[in-house]
Amino acid sequence: MINRTTAPHIKDAIEFDLQLKPYTHFTLDNGVPVYTIDAGAQDVLQVEFVFYAGNSYEQTKNVAAATNYMLKNGTNKKTAFQLNEDFEYYGAYCTKACYNETAVVNLSAISKHIPKLLPVIKEMITDSIFPEEELTHLDGHKGSKPVLLVHLSSSLGLFKSHPHSIGNGAIDHIQLVRHRLCGKSIELYMVSS
Repeated sequence: MINRTTAPHIKDAIEFDLQLKPYTHFTLDNGVPVYTIDAGAQDVLQVEFVFYAGNSYEQTKNVAAATNYMLKNGTNKKTAFQLNEDFEYYGAYCTKACYNETAVVNLSAISKHIPKLLPVIKEMITDSIFPEEELTHLDGHKGSKPVLLVHLSSSLGLFKSHPHSIGNGAIDHIQLVRHRLCGKSIELYMVSS
């Protein structure tokens, strides 16, 4: 029986013998570095697009997070509903995240559907628009709490004064963010190459 009156031995992390799988690195014709890990033959594939864009690149607080938040909300050819339908039809899962130095678009899907889904991801990243009906969700409407504010303020309560807190000052900046999203400056945060 385990003796619960004495603390267990704490093993230092460097004592573990972790063997990471080797990666393969190559560069695409356009100069984009690609890192792959051969994890064996699997039916599921995860593709992660990492861009040097994020909170540290923005000139107005929360514009980078708002841009990332709006990526799946429509393109010149597809509505937000149609984009989501494309992913759901193939059983794929597309997530987005914005950090201090990077913005990430992540696609998880069955391998055989990747050729159908990559053009959707490309369109979402390169041809994204910010439709007025989706922008209204930044401000909130009919007395509701702004969707973006809920999205941004996850760390507000815990890290209110921390410089990396994306929720810091979110309430004061929603209108300004919405204004900037409608301007040309948004291109800085959409695709950084």
